[in-house]
Amino acid sequence: MRHGVLIGSSAAALLLAAGAAFVLRGDFTSRTEPATPQPGAVSQSEPPPAPAKPVEPDRPPSPRPAPVPPSFDVVKVGPDGTTVIAGRAEPGAKVVVRDGDKAIGEVTADRRGEWVLVPAQPMAPGNRLLSAEASDPSAGATVKSEETVALSIGPSSPAERAGETALAVVLPRDAAHAARILQLPDGASAEPNALAMETAAFGKDGGVILSGRAAPGATVRIYAGDKLLATVTADKSGSWMAASPGPLPPGNLELRLDQLAADGRVAQRLALPMPRSMAEPAQGQDYVVQQGNSLWQIARRAYGAGTRYVIIYSANPDQIRDPARIYPGQVFKLPKS
Repeated sequence: MRHGVLIGSSAAALLLAAGAAFVLRGDFTSRTEPATPQPGAVSQSEPPPAPAKPVEPDRPPSPRPAPVPPSFDVVKVGPDGTTVIAGRAEPGAKVVVRDGDKAIGEVTADRRGEWVLVPAQPMAPGNRLLSAEASDPSAGATVKSEETVALSIGPSSPAERAGETALAVVLPRDAAHAARILQLPDGASAEPNALAMETAAFGKDGGVILSGRAAPGATVRIYAGDKLLATVTADKSGSWMAASPGPLPPGNLELRLDQLAADGRVAQRLALPMPRSMAEPAQGQDYVVQQGNSLWQIARRAYGAGTRYVIIYSANPDQIRDPARIYPGQVFKLPKS
C-alpha cells in the first residue's frame, strides 16, 4: 500500500521561497537541496581530496656487474706441439686466445664459465706470450685478461722433442700477485708433495712475493733469517703464495721454508740464500748469477720486464733445465732484444 503527501501549490511556493527543503516519499526519489558551503568547510557529500604524492626524482638504473675477465688454468703443450688451453670466463662469453697479436682460436665458455681450446695448428718452437679476451654475452663489451702466459717451446728437432720441452708460466699484470707455473719441461717437475719455491720477485717497496709447492693442505712457514714473514696453507693442488708484510731487512738473508706435519713438527725444510745487493745485468753481455737471483729479476733489470725471462731461458738451454731453479756462479748469455 502506497502513502503519499500532497502539497498545495501555494504552500509549495511559500516553502520554496523560504529556501526550505522538501521531501516526497513513495514513488519519488528523496532529494535534498544542497546547502551553500561555508568558506573553509569540508563538503559532507564528497570525500576530501587525497594529498598529492610527492614526485620522486628519477633513479639511475642499477649498474651492471663488471664482466668476469678471462683467466688461464691450463696450458699444456705436447711433444708434437699439440696444445690444450683452458680457463674461466663469464658463462656464455666468447673467448679469443691470442699469440701476441694473432688470434689462435675462439671458444664459448659453458654455463659454469669454463672453456677449453685446442688450437687447430700445433705450436711451433719458440717464445711467445699468450693473452685472452672475452665478449660479454649480454652487452657485447670486450674485457681483456688480467694475466698473460709466457710460453717457451723447444727444441726444433723432432728427435729431441721426445719429451715435454715446454715451459708455461702465468704472469699476472698486478705485481702484488705471484707468477704461477702451469707446465715445466719434462724431468724438471719436483717430486709429489716435495716442498719447493718456484718464483720470487721483489716489489718496489722492497717486499718479496713468493710462490711454490708443498703437500696439499700443508702449513708452510716462511722466514727471512729469524723473522717470520708469512704462514700459508697449500691448496688442494699443493700450490701456495705469500707476500712479505713489508720491506725485507737490508743485507744478505737466508730464506727458510718449513712445511709442518699434523702435530706441528717440521716435516720438510728448505733454505735458500736471498741477497739484497745484486749486480746490474745488461743486454749483449754475459751475466754471472748471484745468490738470490731469479730469471724474472734478471729479465726485469736487463730488458725492463720480467715477462721477457723466456729470452734468457731460450738463450741458455744447456744451463737452464728448470727455469725456477738457477744457481750462483752460472754464466748466462743476455742477447740483445
